[in-house]
Amino acid sequence: MQQTNYELAFHLNPNLEEAKVREAKEKIESIITSNKGVISYSKEPEKIRLSYEIKHHGNSFFGYIQFNLSESQALDELNEQLKLNPEVLRYLIIKLPSDLQKKQSMLKQIKMRERQEKRAQAKASAPAEPKKESKELDKKLEEIIEGL
Repeated sequence: MQQTNYELAFHLNPNLEEAKVREAKEKIESIITSNKGVISYSKEPEKIRLSYEIKHHGNSFFGYIQFNLSESQALDELNEQLKLNPEVLRYLIIKLPSDLQKKQSMLKQIKMRERQEKRAQAKASAPAEPKKESKELDKKLEEIIEGL
């Protein structure tokens, strides 16, 4: 089964004590690991000032966790647990690109740059003679038109 990379960003109630904030984060991590998830990175929640209020709070503890899951039902379980947790003001789970997808994207970008460089070189090395030819053709056309 293929592992899918995710990132969970969350805001916790700013009225919590430091110990409760740590407990809340550990509870979220335990939900992930109990559903056979593997945590690759976890940032400790820090108290921040919010640009706009969330549930009448101007501050919150913000943290995020990057993890891998192989089952989509585990993600549903995580969503349910986070919705039921009164300490979590708001959260967001996003799917991150896999390492293979990142490599493929970088290869596409490199190939595109190479094509652009080739086009620029082709334009720079193109002879300027066609402009002279077009002037000659214009003169001949004028002569023919005058002759009519």
